[in-house]
Amino acid sequence: MPEDQETNYTQGYSKSTVASHASRTVDSDAAFLKPYIKPSDIILDIGCGPGTITVGFAALVDAAQGGSVTGVDISDEILAQARETAADAAASSSSNTTTTTTIQFQKADVLVGLPFADESFSVLYASQLFPHLATPEQRAKALAEMRRVLKPGGVLATRDAAELHFYPRRYGLDRLWAGNMVRALRPREQKVDACFPGGDMPALFRSAGFGSVGPDSAGKLIVGAGTTVYSDRETRKWFAEALLGRLQAGDAFRESWRRVGITDEVGETCRALEQWAMDEDAWYVAVQAEILGWK
Repeated sequence: MPEDQETNYTQGYSKSTVASHASRTVDSDAAFLKPYIKPSDIILDIGCGPGTITVGFAALVDAAQGGSVTGVDISDEILAQARETAADAAASSSSNTTTTTTIQFQKADVLVGLPFADESFSVLYASQLFPHLATPEQRAKALAEMRRVLKPGGVLATRDAAELHFYPRRYGLDRLWAGNMVRALRPREQKVDACFPGGDMPALFRSAGFGSVGPDSAGKLIVGAGTTVYSDRETRKWFAEALLGRLQAGDAFRESWRRVGITDEVGETCRALEQWAMDEDAWYVAVQAEILGWK
């Protein structure tokens, strides 16, 4: 079975898609988790992509105290890029030791089963993983597998989009981009209220056993939110170009739209993105659900 079908990952790994993923760092996308990380923690980054967040975790742990970081993803292609990211970080580090001694990458699929023993990690993190799990059953299965490899007292942190909005509204990109993206990501849930999974994450955590009363931090659940905002001219242009790149003929992302019947609106979406990028008053915000659950 092709690896993109194992977890419903349909975006592919084109330059345009990976550019967006590589813009994520531990400070931009995992700042809510950083206060809870100790130098001795054993961290697992699930769906690590090009490794830009994973490498940031490596700077927060100390191999001498038993700390380590592992990144897993389903793609050999993206894991090769992650290893390059780690090598570049190591080369630019003043100590030149932290990244090479505390980080490794491994191929794994959370739906098939993580290749780790029960209670192996003290910190688990997943960024934008759950939008790529197409059904409630897949999302529940993934969270249960994450909980399995989490140590008692350990923390699981997830960051997933809840809503995407493009302003001004007149370009229709909430429908053309965000709405069609949901259709492609959740093809088996084609209903009026289908949406990004961020809003459902607290309920999902509770159904997996997080949020129950326990001693000290055990069982605690913290529900928070962050934002991703693109508003200045250069960032808006970069973002629009990345989205337009995904919609070019032959890109896996565009193919994911075609599979659910989105064809005529591709051209309309591209024109709207081009106009939006040129509007000095245009901006974009993604509302991100940031969840922390202790086992």
